[in-house]
Amino acid sequence: MVTGPAERALSPGVPFATTSFEVTWPEVPLPPVPAAGPGAWLLLTDEHPAALGRAVALALTLAAAGDEALSLPRDDLDELPGFLTGRAVRGVVFLTGSPYAYHDPEAAQELLLSVLAVVDRLGPGVRFHLLTQSGGEPGLVFLRGLVRVLAVERPQLRASLVDFDARSDVDVLARELRSDASDDEVCWRHDVRYAARLTRVPCVPDVPAGPGAYVVTGGLGPSAARWLADTGATRIVLCGRPAAGSPDADVVVIPGDIAEPGVAERLVSAATADGLPLRGIVHTAGVLADDTEAGWRPRVLGARRLHEATADTPPDWWLLCSSATALFGAPGGTSRATEDAWLEAFAAWRRSRGLPATIVQVAAGRLLALPRPYFSAL
Repeated sequence: MVTGPAERALSPGVPFATTSFEVTWPEVPLPPVPAAGPGAWLLLTDEHPAALGRAVALALTLAAAGDEALSLPRDDLDELPGFLTGRAVRGVVFLTGSPYAYHDPEAAQELLLSVLAVVDRLGPGVRFHLLTQSGGEPGLVFLRGLVRVLAVERPQLRASLVDFDARSDVDVLARELRSDASDDEVCWRHDVRYAARLTRVPCVPDVPAGPGAYVVTGGLGPSAARWLADTGATRIVLCGRPAAGSPDADVVVIPGDIAEPGVAERLVSAATADGLPLRGIVHTAGVLADDTEAGWRPRVLGARRLHEATADTPPDWWLLCSSATALFGAPGGTSRATEDAWLEAFAAWRRSRGLPATIVQVAAGRLLALPRPYFSAL
């Protein structure tokens, strides 16, 4: 299934409670560059040196192909609508720099706000492209969530994300742009082009529970705590809100904002007191409103805080709960989709380093309503 606007528009009818999906990346050759007269491209960057250098090289390559490449400083974004008027602009391109610049979730959030500032100033008839060299860094991979929301919210932009590796030269990027391919998510690896496709997959395997300590965050925390208690958890540490637990489980509530420094450390310390092993983490923190400021902190920054707090005491498993918005997109769902996409990339990033992480899409407040438990007794 192609992850394009038409398919995503059908997402409300997908039975998420019984079906799991994931994005796969089959090889998809680049289509021929269509015959067209000279056009103009507007190149913007995050002002990182790597992005600035790549933009200059890309501008020269586009010029060699007969097109015109223009640039506009980010400080002059208010001039963008007028800048586009009267020019045959084929696309607006935003290039990002080093992935290491966005390892900090707060830096990634600033990048999102910068990209949104560009999108807000784009009118109809101009295609928008994001070019990244992410290296798997969640702080850049999360932009997939934005592209998926734009596909249903502003389909006329035909927003695309092209991620490339160190072997990809600017000629590849220029051909990708000039081809005007319909794929909205593309990655280049070792000179081979892959495009995102949505695929049905088996449901996530059971997460083993039992004696030991667990840390639980977020609005689904009370439900998860009761479930863990029923499967024999020795101690359950909740962040910020109390919940009814089993008489056989020691439920500890640690007040505080998971995104604030020190809170995650207090959670882990309380869980592992008296030498109790840390068995698992359930991270469901977040807000229902589509508010980039309010949602990013507990979900994204909170996950990073927990990761850092467990560096010396890694759990046996870590369950991250997200919605389906990052996969399918939804009008007005920019915050939720980008947060979920960051969490998905973060889970993959942890697994690539030999650390446990599983992500599952659930509806808010519906953890217990799913047809099968995600927690099973050993």
